Amino acid sequence: MSSHGKSKVVLRHPLGVRIFHWWNMLAITLLILSGFYIHAPLYFRLFSKMDTARAIHFVCMWALIFGAIGRVWYAVYTKDYKNVWFKLRDIKDFPSLIKYYLFIKNTHPDYGKYNPGQKLMYSSLLFLVLIQVITGFILYYPTALSSWAYALGGPLVVRLIHYCVTWIFVLCIMVHVYLDVAEGLPILFSMFTGKIPEDFHAEVKEPRQLPQE
Repeated sequence: MSSHGKSKVVLRHPLGVRIFHWWNMLAITLLILSGFYIHAPLYFRLFSKMDTARAIHFVCMWALIFGAIGRVWYAVYTKDYKNVWFKLRDIKDFPSLIKYYLFIKNTHPDYGKYNPGQKLMYSSLLFLVLIQVITGFILYYPTALSSWAYALGGPLVVRLIHYCVTWIFVLCIMVHVYLDVAEGLPILFSMFTGKIPEDFHAEVKEPRQLPQE
């Protein structure tokens, strides 16, 4: 194993990435907690009253909308989308990724900044946010947007979609945290400091084979 404590550190997450990450994570977390209370206040006793939960939910909804738009703009402006966006060619890397996380193999190819699983999750979250925003507005303005509700199958279906996608967010967060911890604490800390040891993962990364001419 490398002595990461003495190795040179390099920038992994610029300040803009870290700001948007924590902004959106805070908004999503508060949306989940307040949403569970609004859905079932007798079981999720997280707030003192319904008005408080609704107010937090409404404010965080707008915070997430602006945070998601800002993150997309930042990704395009800095070309960071090349690191984050899932591409069809990433599918071929999934077998090696699964083998590594199931401890079948001790190494994996050099995927770049993010592995294919992370890319798929980050790309999917953008569409999940869009679904939550649309269904959330329908639930918040049931009369004004009643035609939207019935176009999706009715208010009950809209509520079910909103609730199920919330659980997908919960699972994504759990998997995200687990994979970061499993990769090593420097990965987790890099979202705070922005930096990581230069030789981190040098032992587990396989060199990419260049395509034949």
